[in-house]
Amino acid sequence: MNNRMRTQMALLSLAGIAFAGCSTSSTEPQTGSTEELFADYPVYDSATIVQESAIIVEGNVVSTKPTVSTPRYEGDSPEENPLVGLTEEEKAKAISQNGGVAGTLVRLHVNKVHKGAANAGDEMVIVQTGGTQDDVLYVVEGTTVLQADTDYLLFAAESFDDAYAILGGSAGTYYANDDDEFVAAAPESAPFKVLTE
Repeated sequence: MNNRMRTQMALLSLAGIAFAGCSTSSTEPQTGSTEELFADYPVYDSATIVQESAIIVEGNVVSTKPTVSTPRYEGDSPEENPLVGLTEEEKAKAISQNGGVAGTLVRLHVNKVHKGAANAGDEMVIVQTGGTQDDVLYVVEGTTVLQADTDYLLFAAESFDDAYAILGGSAGTYYANDDDEFVAAAPESAPFKVLTE
């Protein structure tokens, strides 16, 4: 993936998210509250989601861990990277002013690979927007948070730090049911409703 595409993906994942308080009236979220995030995810049809997936894997969630996703800027021109030409101090200040978004790092044990550079038995990291930060739960509209001890089929793109991001919020998330099928976690945005072998 080139620098411009990485920057655009990072900016899309962060810039397309808006905060809306669910349980508080102040501008700062209160401890123990739930805040809703709204994201503007791309829409995928069946051909595009397969084409744009770096990996398509079946696996089960081993563990989850809270994180904070911060903007990443790469590239050598001001169009690609607004930090070009700034001192290290100015860069640090600009990044801190952009803040971050609560996220969750999901460790997935790979059971089967349909596409991509992974093998059965590998563990991989999926980064999702939403989760707990400073005792506030951030819930993202259109995103199903992966749960431990659940089997999934995931369509994902490369992200930063050797992690992956599910395409289209939850459009690329399918959970296993008792009929050996994978059912769309978000049928309203998924290109497939049910997938089987």
